[in-house]
Amino acid sequence: MTSTSFRLSALAMLIGTSSCAPSAHEAPAKPPVAAKETPAAPHKSVRMNGRGKITSISIPDFFTLQQSGKVLLYDARPAFFYHLGHIPGAISMPKSGCDAEIAKRESEIKASIASKTPIVVYCTNLLCPDARTVAIHLADNGYSSSTLTGGWESWKEAGLPTE
Repeated sequence: MTSTSFRLSALAMLIGTSSCAPSAHEAPAKPPVAAKETPAAPHKSVRMNGRGKITSISIPDFFTLQQSGKVLLYDARPAFFYHLGHIPGAISMPKSGCDAEIAKRESEIKASIASKTPIVVYCTNLLCPDARTVAIHLADNGYSSSTLTGGWESWKEAGLPTE
């Protein structure tokens, strides 16, 4: 392995490890509010209160769907990893910014549901929570989906095709 490829591999592992860790959110410091002021209510998008369901799907069951072209597939890994390689037919939908991406792809998602095409989300491996996070956001918007058991690493270990 060359020095450059070793550095790229190390960088990819570092980013991958940090991307799958739950993000820590720190509340920004708020200026003191005078007793007479009422803070404005934060604007939140309208959600369906978790009406979508989340299930899991095994590699063999998913492979059958993927080969038939009857699946809407989202890659929840950071875009950097998606561009290094992904499951054929996958669409990049990293957990950061997935709400905006769901809104952008609403017609695609609704068409999938109307045609009874399952929605599947995957990330790096069994320990990576990104696919579940994206699936939760989909469910919060009323869309059911499945997470791919084992994710990208299990797909590659099985010797299945990649793009």
